[in-house]
Amino acid sequence: MRRRPWLLLLVLLVALNVAVTAYARVGGGDSYSGGGSSGGAGGAVGAELLFYLFRFLFWLTIHYPAIGIPVDIVVLIVVIRWLRKKNAQSVVTIGSPGTRTPAAPRRLDDLRRFDPNFSEITFTDFCYSLYARAHHARGTGDLGRYAPYLSEAARNTLQSLGRKNLTEVKGIVVGAFRIVTVAGLESSNVVVKIVFESNYTEGYPGGDTSWYAHEQWTLERRRDLLSPPPEKSKADHCPRCGAALQTRTDGSCEYCGVRVQSGAFQWYVQTIALISREPRGPLLTSNVPEQGTNRPTVFQQGFAARRTAFASAHPGFDWQGFERRVREIATELQDAWTGRNWERVRPLESDSLFQTHRYWIDAYVRQGLRNVVDGYRIARIEMVKIDSDAFYESITIRLWAEGRDHTDDASGKVVAGSQQELRTWSEYWTFIRTVHGDRSGKPLPCPNCGAPVAAGSTGVCPYCGGKLTAGTFDWVLSRIEQDEAYTG
Repeated sequence: MRRRPWLLLLVLLVALNVAVTAYARVGGGDSYSGGGSSGGAGGAVGAELLFYLFRFLFWLTIHYPAIGIPVDIVVLIVVIRWLRKKNAQSVVTIGSPGTRTPAAPRRLDDLRRFDPNFSEITFTDFCYSLYARAHHARGTGDLGRYAPYLSEAARNTLQSLGRKNLTEVKGIVVGAFRIVTVAGLESSNVVVKIVFESNYTEGYPGGDTSWYAHEQWTLERRRDLLSPPPEKSKADHCPRCGAALQTRTDGSCEYCGVRVQSGAFQWYVQTIALISREPRGPLLTSNVPEQGTNRPTVFQQGFAARRTAFASAHPGFDWQGFERRVREIATELQDAWTGRNWERVRPLESDSLFQTHRYWIDAYVRQGLRNVVDGYRIARIEMVKIDSDAFYESITIRLWAEGRDHTDDASGKVVAGSQQELRTWSEYWTFIRTVHGDRSGKPLPCPNCGAPVAAGSTGVCPYCGGKLTAGTFDWVLSRIEQDEAYTG
């Protein structure tokens, strides 16, 4: 009888340990946050178990003081040590980390009334590109180069993140990107606030530190500005003259001599606010129940009319062929993920998504792990959104899939997940293609060097090495969003 309280305590502690972790598979549950990124239910279960744990300790102390008091002392010591360790990790918190940011009003697309070239896809790629370039530049001490895109206050905030002996910032991956607010469409300047949820590694002479961060960036631009084409929207050109980005010490362009200090020519970051930052690398061996799989599908407002309009504009569009393309991409991505050979899917993803997934493949390789989904099967596909702009067309689908998801070490031992349990999940996948792309399958000129490239043959031009993942040849995957987070 005296052993039973100890056994129950052990069970509770094990349950607590399991309840707060998350899965990792291609596109789903990627624990860039170090675990718990999709764990709404996990947190609730953990809190409930904590309540029962402390109630049990109280009961144990009253009825079995010889056992309860020593256990109380041990728990107290563990808690004190945990708090000291957490404080020593220099966690910076300026906001409310872990809370879900409400979806922004769908007003960013309204910018097309004043700027017919505006593309939310291009804007997202620009933000991803600038974020990665800026963090990399603070590691090399070259943030001044991006003065045409980042205000002095924004650069100072970024520079303050690292220690004085910072040598590099690498492994930069944006795990989540959310538009928080859009303001100023009634005035001359538009202001957009976005939140990045990211993971990156800072290099120091004594070793590397991986960080999990939330940052809020405030961007502005002139409302009536005509957006540049996608190839000029990667934060690597002067926003004034379009020349390669080279700046003088005062922040002016080496070619046109203009010092950009506002959003008169392109999106300009006025402020960067650090919401939270803590030392956490990717967690690849974890388990948590799926969230949102049984939720009702979120359809675009007026989706039926959008689909009818799309069909009228594309009378020969093959809807069954599109679904086959989706299934082919999903299956090929899963096979490449299991084989840890991501280069083979370069033609199937946008560059930003490809780089994110390749980061995870590299993380698995470094840790000697392999994530596998045995018996992967797509159960159902449902179209939920159709959009288009001056440069791109996009179709978002909800995809239901199942398989036995597990992570194995180098010896083949299962360290997370299960080879027997069938797991079911759903996600929202967005596919894009260029508006004026050639659908014939004939060789097309490389946009970089002009050499003929066979459609779908590769993601890189064999002549100049330029990337060919802009959706010119066929639909490519641009975004994967979890069903518990998708808002349309």
